Order: sequence, then structure tokens, then C-alpha cells
Amino acid sequence: MEDLAVSAPDADLIAALSAAMAGDAAVMAVLGDPVRLSAERSRSAAWPHASWGRSETLARDADDVTLIEHRLTLEIWCRDSDAHATTGQLREALRGLDPVLPEPWTLVLLAPAYSDVFTTRDRRVKRGIIRLRAVMGRSAG
Repeated sequence: MEDLAVSAPDADLIAALSAAMAGDAAVMAVLGDPVRLSAERSRSAAWPHASWGRSETLARDADDVTLIEHRLTLEIWCRDSDAHATTGQLREALRGLDPVLPEPWTLVLLAPAYSDVFTTRDRRVKRGIIRLRAVMGRSAG
């Protein structure tokens, strides 16, 4: 995931989410077993497949607590299938994930905040996106 240019907490979150998705039956039902999820889109992957896209980080510190809000984009690539249904199934699967973060971080919130589906130049290929909002906390004490 070196091309994502993220800080350690971001990388930890993406790794934890990827691991949780790889072991989740609802995600496997959509993206196969093993789960077709990568740091960058692979044009040779079987359909449908997903990749991590844009990542944004915001400090949300409070008294005696370090909080980091992450906005991550999961891109879903579908060909000749219902991209809206696939994106919706993944969005619902993500609601149930409980990824384990390395110490000293705790996951305070994980919620799909937005999703959409786009047509690409190849009319048979659709690109779905799910924007995830995650808040990680660390005690200052």
C-alpha cells in the first residue's frame, strides 16, 4: 500500500479493514473467496473487484484524547453486472465490520457515509464508490 501515501494510523486502518473484509462472509459473497480487494485497481482481476482510492485525514482531538477522522474511498469495479446491487451489498457488509486496530488505537466509529455508481468509458464497466467515515481514538494518558 506504499502508493497510498498515508500516515501510520491510516495504513493501520486500511490494513485492519482489508483483513476484516477478507474474513467476512458477506464481503466474500460479493467479492469472492479470496476477496478481490487491492491497494490499487488491478485491470486483470476477476469481476467484480474492489480497490482503495482516495484517503483524507482530519484531526479531531478532544481533552486528553487524540482523535483522527478518516474518510476512505472504496472503489468497486463491475462488468456486466448490477453495480448498484453490488455496491449496496458491500455498503451493508461494511456496516457490520468490527476491524481490530493495533494498540494504542481504538475504533470509535465506522460508517459508510456515501455511495454512488458511475459509468466508465467502457459502457459494460461500472465504478461504484463507498465513502467510509472512520474515527480512531487514542488516550493521551
